[in-house]
Parts: sequence; C-alpha cells; structure tokens
Amino acid sequence: MEPAAIARKLSGDGRIVEVGAGVGRLYRVWDGTETSLVKIYASVSAERRERQALENLAGLPGLPAVVRRGVEDERPWVVFEEPGKWNLASLPESISLGRKAGEVLAALHSHDTGHLSNVEHGMDSDWINGDYPSTFKRLERYRGRLHLPAEVVARAMELTPPSTGAPVIIHTDPNPEQFMVDDDGNVTLFHWEWSTLGPPEWDYSRLLWLTGLKAGPGSAAGVMEGYGVEISDEDLERWAVYHSGMMLKQAVEAPDQQLRGADWLVEEITRAVGVLS
Repeated sequence: MEPAAIARKLSGDGRIVEVGAGVGRLYRVWDGTETSLVKIYASVSAERRERQALENLAGLPGLPAVVRRGVEDERPWVVFEEPGKWNLASLPESISLGRKAGEVLAALHSHDTGHLSNVEHGMDSDWINGDYPSTFKRLERYRGRLHLPAEVVARAMELTPPSTGAPVIIHTDPNPEQFMVDDDGNVTLFHWEWSTLGPPEWDYSRLLWLTGLKAGPGSAAGVMEGYGVEISDEDLERWAVYHSGMMLKQAVEAPDQQLRGADWLVEEITRAVGVLS
C-alpha cells in the first residue's frame, strides 16, 4: 500500500496533505474532528531508529509528541500530535523563532549520549576528514549531469575540511523546514531517524546556513543567539561547501535522481568556494 493510501486510511478517509520533505513521508490528516501528523516510514529499521532516538531524548524541548504507532501492509507508521501548520522557513525574518530553533539544537547537543541504535557508526573528525575529499571525488564524475564547473569541484577538493569539535548527539538534518511552528510560536523538530554521534558544528552550521537562505538573515541571527555559540564566517562557508556537496551527491545518487530544483546547490557551492578562494 502506498504511503498516501495508508495516511488516508488512518484518517478515516478524511483529508490529507503531504508535509515537507524528509527521510519518511509525513502527512497532515484531518479526521473530521482534529488534525494530526502521520508519518509513514520507508522501512522497519527507520522506524526503530527514530523510536529509539525519541525515547533516548525524552524530556528535551522540541521533540514531537507520539500519539500511537502501528504497522499497515508491513509499513510502520506513527501518529504525532499536531505541531502547527507553519515551519521556520515559511515564516521569514523571525528572530524569535530562529532563537527557539537554536535553543532546541543547543539542548540536544548538551544531552547525555545514552543509547542510539547507530551511535557506534557516528562521525568524528577523522570521519569528516575522510568523507570530505571523498564527497568531491564522487561529484567529479557527475559534473556534467549537475552542470557543475570543473574548477569549482577542483577548488573544493583543495580546501581544508571544516573544523569539528568532540562528538555529541546530533540530528544530522536540522533544516528550517523540519522545524514546525504552532500558533503560539512553539517549535518542534521532526525526522530523527539518522540521529547519531557527530560534531555539533555539523548540525549548527547546517541550520544556520539553510535558515539564512530560506528564512533570511534575521532568522539566522536568532538561531545564533539561541544556540549561544558564534561561528566564524570562514568556518560557515567551509561547511556550506561541504553541505552543498553532500546534498548534490545525495541527489544525483538517489534511485530517482531528483535533480530538478538542485540548481540552487550548484549556485551555493560555487558562491562559497568563491568566497574562500
């Protein structure tokens, strides 16, 4: 059964709308009385990873509230309480919301590591220093398909990888579209399947960079204020190069090769490499 069909069945054949993008399919459903979010997982292991992450992090601010779980046609699903119909990206130039998102990330990074299903395969500085050049070596073979200039890839490979701190629990993809916002201004961060140990700069730089692009510099300033740690312009640009490269690699190596809409990543990596040159 397709994810949308499962979501519709769980709603009692009510209205459903797909929400955002993530490693699982997320739908807002209306059952005639109230709305909630239904997530359909791609696999049993994805559901297990996210469930363990949410259980391990219970009590932290910004976590989604689970209503119930189940399986339909061998596909796991979960119903979350309605977190609000907005997200950080759809409410531009909000310093207060950016601050709250930064606070959520800061609380996560200061949490005891506890147990996560894939913590043993986390990322440290050695992993980053190995993955960085590997990412751009792989992109080299896809340059034509991505319309990515050869000199940009070459310059990216010459750059020193971004600096990293000691591993903590990270979300891995805290982009502004993942932060849902309700009418009272509360923020909830979704899609925790790939939480693991890694450098806090990975999360922080990704949220700061993408918030600046999608919600504006005011929201990004709020993120920095809420997180409580400054990052140099140079380090942020190095992370922008790395994140852009990884996201391009993921897009071109995905089974469906969804390259439509990836032009902005080519523009960003070109811009950031130019700043660092």
